[in-house]
Amino acid sequence: MAEETKIEDSILNDFKSLKHIKDNSMDNIFKIYIRQAKQEVELYIGQDTLPNILSGVITQMAEAKFTKAGSEGTTSSSEEGLSYSFSENDLKPFFPVLNRYIDNLRGSGDRGRIVTFD
Repeated sequence: MAEETKIEDSILNDFKSLKHIKDNSMDNIFKIYIRQAKQEVELYIGQDTLPNILSGVITQMAEAKFTKAGSEGTTSSSEEGLSYSFSENDLKPFFPVLNRYIDNLRGSGDRGRIVTFD
């Protein structure tokens, strides 16, 4: 549990750095987005705890959830020449990374594989 808290704190610090946020007034809200993203990824990859290697995915997902806050259900929005497009599935942009991780767990990925012709 201590390792999990450490990862979540690291994700929170990364998230706040990306958003240039210096104070702690919204930390509880950010932690909710982080927890939601973490649970979605853990469910998708079939693990009870988040591997540290996927913390960047959680940071990006939490950032997307924060940006989308108040616009849930909206797929796109445009105002004065500025337009936003939201994915209906928060995981969709990360499927390639998550699937690659799952493939590597199953041994069907290329990472770490050595082939010799002795």
